[in-house]
Amino acid sequence: MPGSPLSSLDMMPQIAPSGAPRDVDNKYANPISKVFLEATPKFGLQDVVTFLRSPFNLYMFFLAAGAVLYCALGGNFRNTGTQDLLGYASTIAEGLGLLSLQLKIKRQGGVMGISGMSMTMYALTYTMRLWELWPRSSRNLLNNWAVEVLSLASLLMVCDILKLIYVNYRKTYQEDLDVLKVKHLVLGCVVVAALFHPTFSDGFLFSYLWTLGFYIDVVALMPQVVMMARGGGSVEAPISHFVAATTLSRCVDLWWWSEGEGIDLGPQGYVFGVNYSGWLIVLVHLLSFMLVADFMYYYTKARLAGSALSEDLALPTDDLC
Repeated sequence: MPGSPLSSLDMMPQIAPSGAPRDVDNKYANPISKVFLEATPKFGLQDVVTFLRSPFNLYMFFLAAGAVLYCALGGNFRNTGTQDLLGYASTIAEGLGLLSLQLKIKRQGGVMGISGMSMTMYALTYTMRLWELWPRSSRNLLNNWAVEVLSLASLLMVCDILKLIYVNYRKTYQEDLDVLKVKHLVLGCVVVAALFHPTFSDGFLFSYLWTLGFYIDVVALMPQVVMMARGGGSVEAPISHFVAATTLSRCVDLWWWSEGEGIDLGPQGYVFGVNYSGWLIVLVHLLSFMLVADFMYYYTKARLAGSALSEDLALPTDDLC
């Protein structure tokens, strides 16, 4: 009643049937944790799947997870040798180049400008590389397996691109421009590898197969370079990044051979006192750079001129090999 003193019962908080104080028009009644939880976005399995559908996100997750696993197994990047670090850099560079192609296909819904012949050649050489790099001893086992896993990722990416070219987006594949055929290139590599090959301590069969894979890798970019030349002189940015990243990877490979024992494969690699095997490897690397020298000149020139990474690369077709 108005004017009546409040009884002690009126001063007590009203109790809900459950025994908890009743929330009556009190904006401060909700605890801070509840407000925080309501404001925090909820991620479920479907969100993770959607996130990993992006080739870029998937590859970055793969690299991050691989680095964590490497350290968990006792690896230490600060104590890793230069040759091992160069091996990582080479395989990651080629992976980023392939990633550029995957992103192009996903965004454009087509494979215009991409050479199916080059991708087939890379599928062959990456498959052979897995056999060549397979750890055969416990020496440096963790780092050898790390490079093996990175190479496997490159192979899987190439296989995915091949599926997109020949199955998913076959109608957009410019087969008329992809004129250098795999069978002719591989046959040439088979013959030349039999005539000129470095000699490893593992015997003739290993030396020959290693050389065959090496030569296939060297000429694998040729169909793509020829296709770019026949495409009117304008190269889409993702394709130019792929060629540049692959070339960078092979430059790192040559650097790898200059470290440690390097091109000295042992006494069996010498002929008349000359390191025939080692210098043959260096010479073939240099020849591979000559195949893309014109392209890399214009690519580097565009980068130094400040061209955007998303901008297509203009090539004078009469200068391109």
